[in-house]
Amino acid sequence: MSVEEFLLVRARVEEERASIARLKDELTRYRLFPQITATEVGGFPLGDVAVSRIVGSILHDLYAAIENVFKIIASRLDRSVPSGEQWHRELVDQMTLDVPGLRPAVISRTTAAVLDPLRGFRHVFRNVYGFHLAPERITPLLRSLPGVLQAFEEDIDRFLLRMETELHLAEQEESQGDAAREGAKPDTEARDRGAPGTGAP
Repeated sequence: MSVEEFLLVRARVEEERASIARLKDELTRYRLFPQITATEVGGFPLGDVAVSRIVGSILHDLYAAIENVFKIIASRLDRSVPSGEQWHRELVDQMTLDVPGLRPAVISRTTAAVLDPLRGFRHVFRNVYGFHLAPERITPLLRSLPGVLQAFEEDIDRFLLRMETELHLAEQEESQGDAAREGAKPDTEARDRGAPGTGAP
C-alpha cells in the first residue's frame, strides 16, 4: 500500500482511539474506571437497572469504537470485511492474522480472547430490553476493562509502528523535514543580504 493510504488509515484509527479515551474518561467520572469505587451513579445504586442502562451503553460504545478500528483496517488495508451472521467474531479473528506482503497481525490471539466477553456483551446489549441487563454481568466487565483496553492499545501501537517501519515512514518524514528546512534557508539568506548595514546594494 502507499504511504498516503496508510496515513489516512492511521488518522482514522487515531480518531477512534480518541473516542475510546473519551469513553474511559466518562467511566472515570462515574468512578467506575480504572477501579470501581462508586456506590451509585446519578443517584441510583449500582445494582439499579438505570445504572445498568447507563454503563451498558458506555461498554457498548467502547466495543463499537474498537470494532471500528478493525473495520478501518479490514476495509482499507485488507480490502476484505467479513460478512454473514458471524462477521463480528470473524473480524476479530482476521485481525489476529499476520498477512505476509500486506500487514502484520493487528492484535494478538491473547488480546482477541480478552476482548471476547466485551464483544459478547455488545451483542446482548443490542438485542435485549434494558431492564434485562444484569448488573452481575456488567460488573466483571468493568473490573477487567483496564487490562482489556491496555492490551488493545499496546497491540495497536505495535501494529502502527511496524507498518511505519515497513513503509519507511520515519525516514520519509525526516527527509521531508530536512527538505523543508533547506527550502527555508535561501529566504533567510536573501533577507540577510538585503538587510541594512550588511553592505548590500
